[in-house]
Amino acid sequence: MSERVRAIIVKENKLLSIKRIKKGETFWCCPGGMVENGETHETALKRECKEELGVDIELSDLFFKMASEKLETKGQMEYFYLAKIISGELGSGNGPEFQKDSGYQGSYQLEWLDIVDISNIDFRPSQLGQALTENI
Repeated sequence: MSERVRAIIVKENKLLSIKRIKKGETFWCCPGGMVENGETHETALKRECKEELGVDIELSDLFFKMASEKLETKGQMEYFYLAKIISGELGSGNGPEFQKDSGYQGSYQLEWLDIVDISNIDFRPSQLGQALTENI
């Protein structure tokens, strides 16, 4: 079964998120993606953050995990790790999401969200949003 990993990066009570506009929907999520063959969760998340954010991260604890509820990824496990930025220039990511004709749809915008506001927007997955507002 495939797995996904995502980074929870918090600074001054704000969560670093990716604002997605895709197929007429606007929603926010944490940076991250698929664990590729031969990768550990740590290696995959460091790669994804470099591609999507342009930064190097240091992982801390596993904060949250869940089985995906989306139809196309039903049963796929998602792992959310606390992380902090240790180097790089935020916003300089050059992963496939930012390249023309890569097959990715919609737009990606980095955005710092006030944690207290997460419950007022379409933050995905909603269970993570609830855990963040209750525990951070």
